[in-house]
Amino acid sequence: MINELMFVHKILVYIFFIFLVAGFAMPSMINDAYKFKKISFIYTMTFQALASMVAFAGLVVLYAGHMSWDVFSVSMVLAWGMMMFIEIKKHRLIKYADLTHSNNFAIIKQGFNKISILQVLIIVGMIGIMSLKNMGVFGS
Repeated sequence: MINELMFVHKILVYIFFIFLVAGFAMPSMINDAYKFKKISFIYTMTFQALASMVAFAGLVVLYAGHMSWDVFSVSMVLAWGMMMFIEIKKHRLIKYADLTHSNNFAIIKQGFNKISILQVLIIVGMIGIMSLKNMGVFGS
């Protein structure tokens, strides 16, 4: 049963990763500030839903498998918290920004991409660390 739960967690992580990578297309596809704000809101809500699904599945694995809170589990929770914090800050920045000026709109789009890169790097880092852990690099 634990293997199936871990598989679900892993699949959700990969779906979340694909969502983040697909999000890079958003700023380049939208040239209207009003639409950008609306689509950004939908993106943020989807981000939070997927991130919460990943976290919930991970916690179910942790507790159902009677696993202890080791450094890796804590680092995953911290990564989740950082990503949620960053995404909320990004959304607030876009929501309250004056995007009527083209300079501001261009800067916000660049910021969106930079933050998305940071979030992808966090996920790739956690996938890498957990893959190394599963290969036994860090011991048992």
